[in-house]
Amino acid sequence: MEWAQQLVEQYGYWAVFAWTFIEGESVFIAAAALAAAGMMTPWKVVTVAAVGAYVGHLFFFALGRWRGMAIIEALPFLKKHYPKANAVLDRYAHWSIFIFQYLYGTRMVAAIMFGCSTIGFTRFALLQVVNCLSWAIIIYSVGHLVGMAGVAILHHFGVYGLLAVVLAAAVVALLLYFRYGHHHVRRHWRERVKEGEDGGA
Repeated sequence: MEWAQQLVEQYGYWAVFAWTFIEGESVFIAAAALAAAGMMTPWKVVTVAAVGAYVGHLFFFALGRWRGMAIIEALPFLKKHYPKANAVLDRYAHWSIFIFQYLYGTRMVAAIMFGCSTIGFTRFALLQVVNCLSWAIIIYSVGHLVGMAGVAILHHFGVYGLLAVVLAAAVVALLLYFRYGHHHVRRHWRERVKEGEDGGA
């Protein structure tokens, strides 16, 4: 157990930073759960996650400002929706920035498109301070609750009981995905492929 503690202390915060920079919550939630178990420091986890997300947003915003139109021109589905997205992002910047933060898989694209819009860098950067910090606190709270539940299960039912609960949760998540989400994902990708084919024709 001591080696695991040392591993988390050495690389845990870097993993949180790298994952939130890209736009992932999984490592962040795991770190929050470890903080609930006393293996990481809560305020450090929240701070690193917020900074990682913030730096990532600014990086992709700068990428959008530098080469954004070239990226949009190369991707038909972005080119098709760019004029409307630019108007919406400029007019409703305060709300759209917060909304995109919770739409998993869209943050990098959204940040690039923000960079292509008429939104100023200073305005974007200031809004992202509030956005990333509030997001980090909310997601940490979820992960902390998960960690507390895990510690309680481990205390009452041992390692095998915890593994059984995790396995059961994974099975339920898969069943829900195939029951409700699978068809939406497949339809989404069919539409993307069709848009690409129409744009390349």
